[in-house]
Amino acid sequence: MREKILKLHHDAPTAAHYGADGTFSRISSKYYWTGMKKFISDYVKSCSECIRYKATNQEPAGLLQTPVPTQRFESIAIDLFGPLPEATEGMKWIFIVEDYTTKWVELFPLKQAIAKECAMTLLNEVFLRYGVPRRLISDNGTQFVSAVMQQLCFVLDINQSLIPVYPPQANPVERKIGFETSFGNDDR
Repeated sequence: MREKILKLHHDAPTAAHYGADGTFSRISSKYYWTGMKKFISDYVKSCSECIRYKATNQEPAGLLQTPVPTQRFESIAIDLFGPLPEATEGMKWIFIVEDYTTKWVELFPLKQAIAKECAMTLLNEVFLRYGVPRRLISDNGTQFVSAVMQQLCFVLDINQSLIPVYPPQANPVERKIGFETSFGNDDR
């Protein structure tokens, strides 16, 4: 009897080969049996005309694009940590630079967490020693989205990748200083 009901409500010319949900709603208004939804779904999935003529709504599977850096200091990640208790020279912030490939970390003390100091530290302490990277990863901190940093990246042809402030998955430096928020020191 189930097959006959399905043919009448799915295969008939007046039924229009609705999908599993449409066929189920039509049949469930008049009939019921145990496991009805699965039975209807399996029937619709195996319908030769539906398979042949109905387009699938599923997107094609994308290719996983894992970035593979080829040399050291090709991609670097940056972030700020602080404010900390003031040192004797007035240093209150730590500017962190990490090489994405080798995971090499460099720490630079700063007096102020301003864009000019970050850009000058990058230029004098990192770029002049290791070369200019192709990609600079940072969060959306005001120091990193400022005109000074934008000009530095533009002039040196660096692709700046800005990521959200709090999810640490995208920025390896954020993962290293993730404990920062548990102490309440997230003043950027």
